[in-house]
Amino acid sequence: MNLALNTLVYEVGNKGPEESLRSAAKFGFKYIEYAGIRKGNPLTMTAAQKQEVIRIAKGEGLINTQMLLVATKNTASSNRKLFDDTFEYMKACAEFQRDLGGRQLLVCWGGGLYELGTSPEKSWGLMCENVGRFAEYCQKENMLVGIELDPHVYFICNNTYKLAKAIEDINLPNLYPNVDVGHLVITREEPEQLEKLKSRLLHVHLSETESFDHTNSILGTGAVDFKAYVDKLLELGIEENCRKYGEPCVAGIEMGSEASGGFVENPDLWVKESLLYLGKILPELTLK
Repeated sequence: MNLALNTLVYEVGNKGPEESLRSAAKFGFKYIEYAGIRKGNPLTMTAAQKQEVIRIAKGEGLINTQMLLVATKNTASSNRKLFDDTFEYMKACAEFQRDLGGRQLLVCWGGGLYELGTSPEKSWGLMCENVGRFAEYCQKENMLVGIELDPHVYFICNNTYKLAKAIEDINLPNLYPNVDVGHLVITREEPEQLEKLKSRLLHVHLSETESFDHTNSILGTGAVDFKAYVDKLLELGIEENCRKYGEPCVAGIEMGSEASGGFVENPDLWVKESLLYLGKILPELTLK
């Protein structure tokens, strides 16, 4: 397992994808996770901007292991325009990920939000419909689609049981559960809870929390036992799963909070401090 750098910390720092990729290379990363939001939103970037990002990534030898579909709060909206607009955004992200040479997409926000005035059962069905048609679209492109649980009651997939149920209900072979260890600390799910996801494990995020608020702060400043979760994922065979799918096995360093709108003044410092911490507790996780 290698480390990857999630570009979200630079987007929250108002830096944009070009600077985030150059910084990843400067720190020695081979693998990145691309946050498709703000300045890096594939739906709003110009063709020239996209080509520049691709040029930098290829020139620096960076491999984009995952495209984060961050603008997906309306995945399960009962408003058909919002529902379809989210699908178009997801397709734009998939196309850009393909152009970057990557295969993995991640539907964030627990697959979408429960709406006021909409029954949980209907929201669940809408989530499965929208994520399902996106996964079908990606299957034709030989791409993989992840769903990530988000640890609050208004997210549709808000624990590992619902995440496993979503994988079962959508029932497509290119669907996988993304594991964010900070989220699991908030939901009070110990590493053993990952066993139900064993056969589909492909990707992990390392994010920090104070155990209630999902701070996405510098790693090592909160309550997460990163080593316990990483060790369990390795025991459950995440590396073997990745080899089966022909994907690199990475743990992505995710920092910066899109949810709170928080600003990161010095993203490079956050990366540096997190790498120093991980070097102490998980020295076996390397950049290349």
